[in-house]
Amino acid sequence: MTIWKYSRRDLFPLLVTAAQMSVNIWLAANWNERSLLQLFLLWPVSLLLFWYNPIVATHNFLHTPWFKHELMNRLYAAINSINLGLPQTLYRFHHLNHHRYENDRKGENGLTKDHSSTYAFGKQGEHEDVIAYSGLGLFRRGTSEAYREARRKGQRMQLCFELMACILGLAGHLFVSWRYVVFFFLPTFYFGWFLAHLENYYEHFGASPENRMANSVSYYGRIYNSLFCNEGYHQEHHLRPQLHWTGRPQACEQLIRTGRIVSKFPPLLGFLDSR
Repeated sequence: MTIWKYSRRDLFPLLVTAAQMSVNIWLAANWNERSLLQLFLLWPVSLLLFWYNPIVATHNFLHTPWFKHELMNRLYAAINSINLGLPQTLYRFHHLNHHRYENDRKGENGLTKDHSSTYAFGKQGEHEDVIAYSGLGLFRRGTSEAYREARRKGQRMQLCFELMACILGLAGHLFVSWRYVVFFFLPTFYFGWFLAHLENYYEHFGASPENRMANSVSYYGRIYNSLFCNEGYHQEHHLRPQLHWTGRPQACEQLIRTGRIVSKFPPLLGFLDSR
């Protein structure tokens, strides 16, 4: 008997989020014993784990919850909210809004329907500057709409459960070491979400929002997709968001003759692409 709803390979992103939480707890508990050099070397590791969580682990979990039993899914969502620093349910409905409106351009009212669209704060119909998009994305509109959508979908109790987990997690870290929270966790939180927004930016930069077959950017590097659960198959994901990540390479076949963009670099290095 298995606990997995889709594939036991979901154990890998699950272990990454478990590692993230373990590192956070360990650092908070041993903050005073770590030298500046150790903290300097550990911060990129912590940042990598944080960045991996929203773009891979949580992203895939939102579309294809890993466990057969709903109680396990709800419990994991609450625990992982501590890692994310915000309720996972809010992220879920914010992200589903992105899939509904596909990084759309501004309408006649001067607004985009996709709250995370790269065009939302751009000028003259162009993408917003990547640094502004990534640096300010955490603080922009969409949170209140995600909250209202969660309530409409009957997720108020789960949202409260996750919010309480976030509060208790932060309180626990503050109790153990407020210096860890101020000088390590908060910078990791901000720059982790900065990288997550940067990833999303280049997964759509230069694509055609009006064309369902070419509204995203894919990257087919073998190493990246092996480690990042086929995140590079982004156009494939937008076409079939409920397809488990293990099936995305097969979905690539229907896109061979379309005019979509294929990047030579993984999304985080999208600025190196000359397109």
